Amino acid sequence: MIRLLLNIVLIISIFLSCYFEDAFLTLWNPRVGKRAPVTLRLPQPDAGLGFPDGRQATGAWQIDPPQAVVPFMKKLDEQDLQLIGHYRRDVIATNHRDAPFILFTMIFMAGFLAVFLDLPPRAGSRSASSPNLVLTLLILHLLLLKVLLLAAPLPAAMLPFGVLPLLLVALNQSRAAAVGVSLAAAVLASLFVDRSYPGVIAILVASLTALAAAYTMPKRLAFLWPAVLIGTANAIVFSVLNSPDWQAAARLALTLAPLDHSSLSELAAQPVVTGTALAFCGGFLAGPLALLLLPGLRATRYLSSAIKLRRFADLDHPALKKLFSDARGTYQHSMGVAHLAQSVGEAVDADSLLLRIGGYYHDIGKLLSPNDYIENQFNGPNPHNSLSPWESTQRIFRHVNDGIRLAAEYRLPKMVVDLIPQHHGTLLLEYFYTKAVKGESKTEVRKRDFRYPGPKPQSREAAILMVADAVEAASRTLEQPNRHTFDRLVRLIIVKRIADGQFSECDLDTIQIEKITEALVDGLEGMFHGRIRYPWQQAAKR
Repeated sequence: MIRLLLNIVLIISIFLSCYFEDAFLTLWNPRVGKRAPVTLRLPQPDAGLGFPDGRQATGAWQIDPPQAVVPFMKKLDEQDLQLIGHYRRDVIATNHRDAPFILFTMIFMAGFLAVFLDLPPRAGSRSASSPNLVLTLLILHLLLLKVLLLAAPLPAAMLPFGVLPLLLVALNQSRAAAVGVSLAAAVLASLFVDRSYPGVIAILVASLTALAAAYTMPKRLAFLWPAVLIGTANAIVFSVLNSPDWQAAARLALTLAPLDHSSLSELAAQPVVTGTALAFCGGFLAGPLALLLLPGLRATRYLSSAIKLRRFADLDHPALKKLFSDARGTYQHSMGVAHLAQSVGEAVDADSLLLRIGGYYHDIGKLLSPNDYIENQFNGPNPHNSLSPWESTQRIFRHVNDGIRLAAEYRLPKMVVDLIPQHHGTLLLEYFYTKAVKGESKTEVRKRDFRYPGPKPQSREAAILMVADAVEAASRTLEQPNRHTFDRLVRLIIVKRIADGQFSECDLDTIQIEKITEALVDGLEGMFHGRIRYPWQQAAKR
């Protein structure tokens, strides 16, 4: 429902951006001496469409003539009224002829995004994407561009087209989503910035340069270096589109030789030189602007997810109460996993609240057949003693799909539901695989028959939950629970998962893995804390 609403808002936002000036001029009654409340610009009209003073309209990325009809807050004079009258008479009619094309493009791009953002993540993707967040950022990005066009008489080359790609990368959205949405943003922005072929290419160059730079640069240069590259790409595109003017500037430079301060000042005053400098500045400003917006977006995103998750943090939630009454061992295990996962999340700056809630509900599927799991048998009969390893494996695997179904019934947030299959990844069920290999059955033993269906962890949180789940379970088998044995256990579990490729689709580096290890060891020490023996225990020992 939210996705549908966002798509509708996207279409309405683009439509208003394309026709705001037309609607405004239809309702506004301009008079001499009044100030223009917005910058009124010519969209890209048909070739040959001229102004009353004989000027011809050209693309938004061209130098001459200027695209603005009336700058923002300019006092209107008679010539301005003539320009506005001409706009009302001729340009609005031209714009209306383009309405079917604009409407088709908007609906097509909205449909493309609706399908594209619903595609499941492919193997090798570094992180998952949040479609609602991506669509919201796209809408805000397009509205920002329109507000800048209306509030300041900036040339199109100075608009920060690279802001959206930089924010998508900074907010850990998948590469596929970032590329697809950046392409869509370039097409949609061109509808109200410049619908010419050079205009679309110029916007695409700025967006894709931002993506390429942000994904390849070190984190410490995440905004500075991409900003320089975007500015350079903008300047190159602007120069290419205005190459005849550069040729004239070059001829002027030759006539001014030898160059001194006055000749350099005259050369710098050339429109093509000024325009190229503005194009570089506009591209470069995308970096600082993204850096300025990022803290607010992160805080908003965290607040939104926190509001969703807080409802499920209460241990009196019906699902947790049922887990406590019907699967006490799994309940205790889940509490331990939640404690460990939250501790790790705080140590590596992951979403600790999501990790705690994920720990509570990650094994909720065991509710439907609790006796199939050793932690709920309490030295009672084990049904797996009479089953083949393949049958036992299928029973164990069943709790994943059962968990997804129960999570949907209890209306758990999608971010929590995703953790249920991902915290197992494609791990091998070693106990029953080994049992099958050692058995006397002539049936071929294939590893893939004993691997969870996946997907592998798609986020840091899923990877942390995977390790915390294994560590909590394995720690109960330790004969001497102390820091040394905890450290060996945690490192062994992490190394085995790295060797098995379980972290190949999420964003974890060696520094974070070391922090995860230390946080898990600290958490285990807290769970297995020591106590002083009571006098009656000491007497019994003697």
